Amino acid sequence: MLEISNLHVSYGEVKAVKGVSVNVGPGQVVTLVGANGAGKTTILRTISGLLQATEGSIKFGERQIERDSPHEITGSGLIHVPEGRMLLEDMTVNENLRAGAYCRNDKDEIESDIAKVESRFPILKDRADQKSRTLSGGERQMLAIGRALMSRPRLLMLDEPSLGLAPLIVEEMFRTVSELKEEGTTILLVEQNAYGALAVADYAYVLRVGEVVAEDTAANLLKNRDFLDAYLGEA
Repeated sequence: MLEISNLHVSYGEVKAVKGVSVNVGPGQVVTLVGANGAGKTTILRTISGLLQATEGSIKFGERQIERDSPHEITGSGLIHVPEGRMLLEDMTVNENLRAGAYCRNDKDEIESDIAKVESRFPILKDRADQKSRTLSGGERQMLAIGRALMSRPRLLMLDEPSLGLAPLIVEEMFRTVSELKEEGTTILLVEQNAYGALAVADYAYVLRVGEVVAEDTAANLLKNRDFLDAYLGEA
């Protein structure tokens, strides 16, 4: 579904991503793990068109998207939940959810999907009329994922969904990823919480300073803790 080949991305003279290749198959959860500064977020921002690659290609389905605009990429069904959630702060929870469906015209189905999101995250129903800026960190992350689901993504990219959350909420976030996987959602997951990510993923790429230093099934990488500790402990 997603094929990234020899991706290079630079910030001025600084090479942030150096020749990365990643594949994501339909229905898979694939994770990019690595220490802070490994290039994980840069890769997601480049896939979604917020940054331009200096070299390499990105193919989504049958379409090359590395030169597409962010709204074209979003419209094709590739949906990015960014680090920091990026909610519409002065809009209510319900309005944020509806914003996720801005490309859709199927009014009845939109109402049905809002009900599904509220069933998945009951607190969002309780908070429906609250401004999103009043939510807790965990509630904000639930809303960010719920808003993304309202677009009916073909592929969902999650950037650090557990960042800054209390341990119980972290568990809930990874449980949500597992549930989405069981429902057939294809996910590209970026996480510093490598062991949590590997527990829910099918396949993983380990990044260090903009390069892939290892790739394998998540189950196999989980068995190699010494290797992971050696790379995840370094920026």
